[in-house]
This record gives sequence, C-alpha cells and structure tokens, in this order.
Amino acid sequence: MQIDQFLSRGYQGVVYLRDTGTGRVVVKQPMGHGLGLWLRRVMLRREYAAYQRLQGVPGVPRCFGVEADGSLLLEFLEGEPYRETATALRDRDMFFSELLRSILAVHAAGVAHADLKRRGNILISPDGRPVLLDFGSAVLRSRRGGWLNGLLFRQICRMDLNAWVKLKYRRRYDLIPAEDRGYYHPTMIESVARVIRRLWRKLTGRQLRKARRRRRTHR
Repeated sequence: MQIDQFLSRGYQGVVYLRDTGTGRVVVKQPMGHGLGLWLRRVMLRREYAAYQRLQGVPGVPRCFGVEADGSLLLEFLEGEPYRETATALRDRDMFFSELLRSILAVHAAGVAHADLKRRGNILISPDGRPVLLDFGSAVLRSRRGGWLNGLLFRQICRMDLNAWVKLKYRRRYDLIPAEDRGYYHPTMIESVARVIRRLWRKLTGRQLRKARRRRRTHR
C-alpha cells in the first residue's frame, strides 16, 4: 500500500512524500498538460542525469530512478531546512566545512547546483551535517557542449562557491579571512543583480518615505 503526503509545489511539478510500507521516498511528479507537461518531464530527466553523476557524493540524496509518468524518486532524509534553523547550528565550522566539501565533490562530478543561495535547498541533518537538495536548475559539464558549456559550467560553479561564502559570513564580506577569500569571486550576473537590488531598495525606500510624509501632512 502506498500513501502520498503533499510536501510542496514548484515550477517542475508537485513534491510528495511516499510511504511504501517498507520505507519513505520523495516523489517529484511533473504536472500539467501538453507542452507544459512535456517540458517538466524533460527537466526532471535532466535532474535525474545530475543525480546519476552524484551517486555516492556525501551530502546528496540517493536517486532511485524515474517512473513511467516521469516522476523522479529520491531518498528521503530527515532534517530541518537551513533557512529555519541556521541560527541553531551546533557547530558552524564543522557544518560549513562539510558543506564546502560537498559542493566541491558535486563540481568534481561535473555538476553545478546553480541555486544554493536559496537557503531552502540546504537541509541540516539530525547530526548537524548539510544535505544539498533540488538539482532542478543544475548545469552539467558536457564535452559535447563545447566551450560555451564549459564557460557556463565554470560560472555556475563560482556562483555555488559564492553562495557558500554568503551563507557562512552572512553577507559580511569584510569578515572573509584569507583562507576563504579564494572561494569568493562575484560573477558578472551577480554583480549586475546586486546593483539592481541596491537601486531598487533605494527607490522603494525613497517612495516609502514620501508616502509617510504625505500621510503626516494629511493628518
């Protein structure tokens, strides 16, 4: 008997926790119709290819394959999302050392995660170790992809390491010691995005202050 428990919904489809009677697995099921369904199945096949390369990499769930409907089956691991429990880490140095080791092992396997700045994609296991989740945006190194694939792969690897630095030092880049400075190299995309965010914050902050002044003058 199989019992499915809804976990979340994302751009790839719906995520369930399935109790098979002998254990629990995570099911990523593509949803939709027509072209949308086809695209989601293609994306999950790409994610499956990433997990195939990552079998045995520490801190990455095992993948049990793809079902006939295109659903991806993944190992269920206990833990809490990093975004909710980061401040309660028992050993920050150990956690980030293990996280860096996992990221470098993922890169060595020819996979770049591409979405580690989302803290929900990192799980803290019961023994305080990191687990990397959701390789749906991953970039795979391919010899057939030529120089363009190589360039993209290197850029995404840099973004993964920049995310590690950002999380470890909580955006306090002035606190990065010499031994970790080599892991932080903002890409062009990240630099442009940072400028846009700053301008947006200034603009929205200015508009907010104007609105407050208008409210005060109308009282």
